[in-house]
Amino acid sequence: MYLKYLIFLVCLVSSNAASFQNSQLDANNRVVGGSVAAEGSIPYMVALRTGIFIRFLICGGSVITTRHVLTAAHCIDSVYRRGSLSIFLRVAVGTNRWNIGGRSFSVARNITHENWNSFTVKNDIGILVTGDIMPLTDRIQPVSLNFDYIIGDIASRVAGWGRIVVGGPLSNRLLVLFVTTVDGDECSKALNYNISVAEQFAKYDPELELCAFSTRGKGVCNGDSGSALVRKNNNEQIGIVSWGYACARGVPDVYVRLSAYKGWIENALSGPS
Repeated sequence: MYLKYLIFLVCLVSSNAASFQNSQLDANNRVVGGSVAAEGSIPYMVALRTGIFIRFLICGGSVITTRHVLTAAHCIDSVYRRGSLSIFLRVAVGTNRWNIGGRSFSVARNITHENWNSFTVKNDIGILVTGDIMPLTDRIQPVSLNFDYIIGDIASRVAGWGRIVVGGPLSNRLLVLFVTTVDGDECSKALNYNISVAEQFAKYDPELELCAFSTRGKGVCNGDSGSALVRKNNNEQIGIVSWGYACARGVPDVYVRLSAYKGWIENALSGPS
């Protein structure tokens, strides 16, 4: 896990098979403070999973073209060993349950930001290229990307299958949480007040990252990384779940700011399939 003093990334590979099995048995699991998403209401939602007989949830992601999934670089890192992706990695789309239903696709290759830094948690962005085209249906649709510089007080939402508490089970159903973006200065103050060692590693950078918050007791947690932060008014993606302070402890969560990576994303999408 990306555990560094009091900060840890809010979605990493879960620790053992038992926790995954337990998460599938509890129908009441929730993203911290979230609610069950209506079937088909988030058609861009992706579950990154691995495993053969027992499936493991890695992270979330978003469909941005019929061959490309946008996610966090640290999610890709977790299934990348000795110069290649795990052969068991799959992209699941078109379902509100990460472990069943929908369509599953293999991954041909990854495009991870060349300046991704796992220690400072900066440039935490990557793209997975599927082996086959993902056919578009009413349950599978790309999300539109918004490259505007996002300020505070923008009503937004995030969805995922992440843990309901630190070390707790995952959700077997897709959960959605409505949040509001937080001004850069306000977020910096909140993070630095609660995380005295922030200056040593994952210091919040308002040019590369944006913050969002709901209320204490609500927020993203392990399993939600890579998922899309979208504007509520137009359903356009503005961020990617990256890191935070514990889970729902009354501190804003930190997202990759898409506006900072407009050129990188466009260049990645224009490359070979």
